[in-house]
Amino acid sequence: MLERKLVPHEQIRQFDLFRELPDELIEEVRHNAWTISLKANEVLFRQNDAIRRSYFCLSGQVKLFRLTRTGSEKIFLIARPGDGLCDTISLKSERFHPLNATAISDAEALSVDSEVVGDVFHRSQRARTQLVESLVRRVDDLIDHVELLSVDKAHFRVASFLFNEYRRNGNKCSFRLNASKKYIASYLSLQPETLSRCLRTFRQDGIASSTNRDIRVHDPARLEQLVLGIDEAA
Repeated sequence: MLERKLVPHEQIRQFDLFRELPDELIEEVRHNAWTISLKANEVLFRQNDAIRRSYFCLSGQVKLFRLTRTGSEKIFLIARPGDGLCDTISLKSERFHPLNATAISDAEALSVDSEVVGDVFHRSQRARTQLVESLVRRVDDLIDHVELLSVDKAHFRVASFLFNEYRRNGNKCSFRLNASKKYIASYLSLQPETLSRCLRTFRQDGIASSTNRDIRVHDPARLEQLVLGIDEAA
């Protein structure tokens, strides 16, 4: 459901691209923003649609993906609250979405006219810097993802993913996955049963265990060894 409403300043400033904008530019964004409520599995945009608006995740989760030739999904990003869908930001006209975007759970997205976003970036050096930094991080993430998928060993992919989540959560041994195992498996280009088999092996070896989305890392040092020693992750 598309709704035109003024969102609070703090909701806009939660996104890195807008965090340090002066109040007058935040007001321009607010007055040209819509909120979009999405039900689970509802489409936000499709691959090859023209980019006319920029999107930012306010609540819930949105997956960015492509369909393979066999019709299966290959997930590139699972966006969470506070994440901008950088693939939708363009400073030139006649650009098209490279990915599909669909809500994983009930979600809400901030939608801003791309011309307004472009004008903000042209007028704010800080905004341009933040945009470049955001795109560089996205490229770095994609390079890491490609490197991860270049390794055939499923245990290495799963160990790397769990270790990255462990570090992202401040080295806390207990954390919750941001998506179901079905979507995590797609992100890792694995079958769900392969992911489950790897997690069972980690539990049997005393490395990590899982209950639904809840993960507990019992031995971070051994998990890191799996990541660093590819041959040990067979």
